[in-house]
Amino acid sequence: MKKIFNSIILYAGLFIAFILVLSCLQLYENANRLFGSKSGDSNYWLTFSKKLTPDNIGRRELLGFNDNDITKLKTWPEVKNVYPFSANEFKASANGGDFIPFYTDLYFEGVDISGIDVPLTEKEFQVKGNEIPIIISREYLNLYNYGFALNQGLPQISEDFAKKIEVNINITVNKENKTYVGKMVGLSDRIHSVLIPKKFLDSLNLATKPNLAGQPKIYNRVLVQVKDSGDEGLIAKMKDNGYESNQESLRSAKIKSKLFLVLQAIAILGVFIFALCLYIIVSFIKIQFLEKQEEVSIKNSLGYSPKKMVNDISRRFSIHLTIVLVLSLLLIAGGQYFAAKSSISNDLLSPYINPYLWILVIIIPILVYFFVKELIYHWLIRSWKI
Repeated sequence: MKKIFNSIILYAGLFIAFILVLSCLQLYENANRLFGSKSGDSNYWLTFSKKLTPDNIGRRELLGFNDNDITKLKTWPEVKNVYPFSANEFKASANGGDFIPFYTDLYFEGVDISGIDVPLTEKEFQVKGNEIPIIISREYLNLYNYGFALNQGLPQISEDFAKKIEVNINITVNKENKTYVGKMVGLSDRIHSVLIPKKFLDSLNLATKPNLAGQPKIYNRVLVQVKDSGDEGLIAKMKDNGYESNQESLRSAKIKSKLFLVLQAIAILGVFIFALCLYIIVSFIKIQFLEKQEEVSIKNSLGYSPKKMVNDISRRFSIHLTIVLVLSLLLIAGGQYFAAKSSISNDLLSPYINPYLWILVIIIPILVYFFVKELIYHWLIRSWKI
């Protein structure tokens, strides 16, 4: 009865160890799916601006990014690409005509099409005649629908309907007023701004201030594509250079890094429990040999190979280990399926566990078989001198 109880405790420990280690491996993959993979192929987008200080307030040459700043940013190993924003140097306003009676001054920005998260090509995102394609932040549309429109009694606008609306864009260049038709072509979740084609914006800026052509370019802010926005090295460099970014992006990245740290700690605990169980198993087998020392000696004198005796015990244990592994993976697979079907996954999780985990059902028992067999056999030869 005592042996049965000890065996139950032993295999329960192995079961817990496998659950901890294997679930951490699967949770690591799930976290990468939800937060983005921390690899050379992963992409995070941050908008850098310089922190306001008493020394740079009102001084664009200090508050903006020059070519040297851009070049330096591109040399950071954490940075993949840098996309400077062009800002309008001319006065612009918009009105909704008779459909939506509103008037507002506008602030335009332009950035390379490669940095925009709206599926448009350079050819599609360009001014045609007097029609200006516009991309705005999705947050701006939400602010209008759930703030301005409700308070002012104006109609709320869906994304599809917004793309059909045309607004009058009034631009003043060298005291000459020009009227264009603005048409929204997409909403951006990445950039909080009002974007128009960069080439068109730059041409209007030069027409407004021709002297800009001979001056070093100054960018109010830059869009930066990085490998991991939670990288401590990146955050330290941003702080050293006085750069600021969307704190929510940095906060979510920090949550991700802390989550990975917790998973690593749990996985290490699982490996420790597994190693402890292996030690107990080896000790348990040694005790069995000690209890049957006379029987083993008789078998050895009759020509029964000690290596075969050890092989039989190791093989039996490896089979039991395989069963425990399969049960562990089935439990994790069930949890993964329900997690993938829940609303928290947002359809980002696969309902199946990583197929590579099933390979461990073969690899771990084989490795443990050879480890236990060699360890016990050498102990047997050395201690009993047979």
